[in-house]
Amino acid sequence: MSHSPFSVVPLSKSHVREGFCSGSEALDHYFSAQVSQDTKRNITKCFVAIDNTDQKIAGFYTLSAAQIPLPGLPEKISRKMPRYETVPASRIGRLAVDRHYQGKRVGSALLADALFRSSNSSMAVYALLVDAKDEKAEAFYLHHGFIPCLGTLHTLFLPLKTFK
Repeated sequence: MSHSPFSVVPLSKSHVREGFCSGSEALDHYFSAQVSQDTKRNITKCFVAIDNTDQKIAGFYTLSAAQIPLPGLPEKISRKMPRYETVPASRIGRLAVDRHYQGKRVGSALLADALFRSSNSSMAVYALLVDAKDEKAEAFYLHHGFIPCLGTLHTLFLPLKTFK
């Protein structure tokens, strides 16, 4: 019988965030100092990948409501959309994997979880949106089928129908 090495669950007070180090000072600082305040204010939801062996946090991502401006979509997609100014989306605000777990597909698992949660939202969501922090992050999302938004550097989206 095989079981998953990680469980992705909502961040709670019982999770030990101390010692989490992704190699990105900005992401690590946000996770240790700011994410709890943002979740309390209902600005974002945070989900963590927990190592089922030792219960350490292997990675995290945040998810919130967003919109994609219609002109930001490629023409072959936008012409099929209703003539609203924007289309509804979920946004991955931050995604990071602890250094000890990098290269073990934790980022891909977190991304799959974000797609699953967005697809099963009780609100209408057309796509998952992300603002990649740099070229390396952008390459990660492009590898997973994301499409660049027009007119904005490092902003990408993935229609949820792609995931389903």
